[in-house]
Amino acid sequence: MRAPTRSALPAARPGLPKLLLIALHLLLSAATECSGPPTRVSVFGHKIPDTDAICSAMAYAWELESRGIPASAFRLGELNRETEYVLRTLNLETPPLLESVSAGDPVAVVDTNNPKELPDGMDRAVVHSIVDHHKLSGLITREPLEVDMRALCSTGSILYARAKAAGRTPPPHVAGLMLSCILSDSLVFRSPTTTALDRQFAEELALISGLEMQKHGDAMLDAKADIGHLSAKELIMMDSKVYTIGGLNMRISVLETTRPGAALAKRAALQDAMRQTAQEQGLDEVLLFVVDVLDESATFVSSSTRSAEMVGRAWGSAVGRSGTAKLPGVLSRKKQIVPALEAAGGGAGGGGAT
Repeated sequence: MRAPTRSALPAARPGLPKLLLIALHLLLSAATECSGPPTRVSVFGHKIPDTDAICSAMAYAWELESRGIPASAFRLGELNRETEYVLRTLNLETPPLLESVSAGDPVAVVDTNNPKELPDGMDRAVVHSIVDHHKLSGLITREPLEVDMRALCSTGSILYARAKAAGRTPPPHVAGLMLSCILSDSLVFRSPTTTALDRQFAEELALISGLEMQKHGDAMLDAKADIGHLSAKELIMMDSKVYTIGGLNMRISVLETTRPGAALAKRAALQDAMRQTAQEQGLDEVLLFVVDVLDESATFVSSSTRSAEMVGRAWGSAVGRSGTAKLPGVLSRKKQIVPALEAAGGGAGGGGAT
């Protein structure tokens, strides 16, 4: 046991029993010995992680470490092909899978604040901070915390803004992570969520990282379009979030691709998988939007009469006999799909989306 330092010893006062002084010395020594190093903060994004969820968790862990706060990045699911490409290009290891959150665990959340997208036990964890670019979605914490939420296209954009404000230049690999967040969530600047600041940040991060921005973005989109290895159910769940809209509990899935024909060729299997997923998960509906990044449009794939009617009301587009409807100019779940469905359904949905 480490001997208490002179500054740690209580000052002797007249009449204070000697045995009490000794006891206080021992308690101080035990507290110093047992305190140990600070507990590491676990940093993670949402379930069914996309590139922004994974890369921003890694970037935020770097920020916290830079601030003297021990932190480690984790993931809440398997990586998609786009994220795998990014980490391989930057020569970075995949963050470990977070199995569970226990009472009192210090955590930091990125790219969501929706409890439906987070691990069980979050109500018992100690949430250090949230960095996000979605609307408020109901996460309740035990204690006050740091929150940074901004209307930028990605969490990576916010993290770079924070680094600039603090006078920190991210190392090339962290800059590459931040740039990849922006390129992914903006669909290489095609999404209506993209702001002038996102574009500026991307250009700066490309210089720091040494990546050729357009080439890197095109390669990311190409990797995301590689879906041949996925089953219909895996395609439904690849980029999917749950909302309550118009009193209905529904999963809204988005498949962003430069090759929509490959997905739409599996239409019948996708529709069967959507109905099966709704039944297994106790959902009212599962909606799928296949986003053609190059054409800047989405094709809605319906698996029920009710979902077809909802989409018809939202966009004034009749769903064809095949159960599909083309929606020109629709690219973003967060800014276009969910708001249109909420307006048509008369509900105020819960959850954040990209």
